[in-house]
Amino acid sequence: MNNDILTKKLAILKNRKSAFIPAIEAIHDWLLQTSEALSKQNISPVDINLPIDKVVPEFLHGIPIGLFDLNWEVHCPHCHAITYEYHDLSQAASASYCEGCKVEFEADFAKWVNVTFSLNKEIDNREPILTCKLPDTTEVFIHIETSPAETKSAIMTFKADTYRYICPLTKSRGLLTVSGEETDELQVFSIEQLADNKFDITKLQARPGRIKINLTNSIDSPAGLVVFKDYLPQQPLPPRLSGLELIHYPEFHSLFGEQVLSSREQMQVAAVTTLFTDITGSTEMYERLGDIVAYNVVRDHFDILFSNIEQQGGTVIKTIGDAVMASFTNNRAALISVVNALEEFEKYNKQNVDRQVNIKTGIHRGQTILVNLNDRLDYFGSTINKAARIQAVASSGEICFSEQVYQDNNFIQTMKKIGIENVSRHSVNLKGIDGLQTIYKAVTKFNKNTLL
Repeated sequence: MNNDILTKKLAILKNRKSAFIPAIEAIHDWLLQTSEALSKQNISPVDINLPIDKVVPEFLHGIPIGLFDLNWEVHCPHCHAITYEYHDLSQAASASYCEGCKVEFEADFAKWVNVTFSLNKEIDNREPILTCKLPDTTEVFIHIETSPAETKSAIMTFKADTYRYICPLTKSRGLLTVSGEETDELQVFSIEQLADNKFDITKLQARPGRIKINLTNSIDSPAGLVVFKDYLPQQPLPPRLSGLELIHYPEFHSLFGEQVLSSREQMQVAAVTTLFTDITGSTEMYERLGDIVAYNVVRDHFDILFSNIEQQGGTVIKTIGDAVMASFTNNRAALISVVNALEEFEKYNKQNVDRQVNIKTGIHRGQTILVNLNDRLDYFGSTINKAARIQAVASSGEICFSEQVYQDNNFIQTMKKIGIENVSRHSVNLKGIDGLQTIYKAVTKFNKNTLL
């Protein structure tokens, strides 16, 4: 690692007008303390001992100055191995395949796409070794680590079952089948790690009882062997920065707004919170104030909404006339952004008696698809349609939300803390959606029910 270049780049990062110095210093400390590990893994913002929302912007601002590189990693939902890595969203693919598990899976942008940062090659030109970190709940029966030209052994008693053995570093793999009658004899197997990321033996047959495995490392880098049951439940990744979370940082859009999916690609998203807002009585406002003045009022309204959405970690997806569509990683943030915006609109209305701005809102959470629409990231699917329809049945100053949002205890508790307790349940017809839908209407102090 070239510490001179690292120091110079960090100084440039610190000199940025809005730099958060404690985060930069924490990143620097981590780099110095774990420099030897950088060849083994990319840097996750959750490893830095500060709130992640303070750390990620500094990593992002470090990319254009040649301090860091951005890595999008797709992880297998079963073994958590990295199955695909790319450095620009245009290279993303909706499906991925795990060689170790022999399964194809949807590369869900919220669940299985992880974001890390690595030092720019000018600072550290070592290629990171992307390890396979098994889920914490995985029962490991044998774990061997070897240096180049080293042989190590391990013994374990096995019951009848099917087991998988892999090298977490080279991704070499094999299958151990234990069946038949139990034996008291020690069964010995010798496996060699070859240079082409393969074991020399990929299938072992044994009887229940004690098994000894000798691993010989014949390559010029570390290698290992881990044995665990050949069982493939989906297990969530440990805390990390997901792809969905990254695209909700305003710094990502300001610095890498050109990074979008290819025009024909789409990424599944397990769940995202969608907010729709619209100005009530806008047609009458245009007629009363005239197009120029009304347009300026709408721009003021955008400024207030956009600011409050971004302050809560949301992202403005698009505007449709004077309506706004935004997304959040959680329901609570969407609620707080709306309430804060309503308070600002109240102040705005007091200062501009003839230019009143009143909005109605709808919030929904569900599975959706991330797409490229007009060279911008956008969402598509029934979740988005439902969120828009929920907003359409709201009254001015009213917050409407779906059953999915109502089931979120954090959302409900936040409403109570804010002082919103007047919540009513309704069964309504939503345009374009079959059957009666359950929605909830939260009456706020900003409600103006005379406006539709």
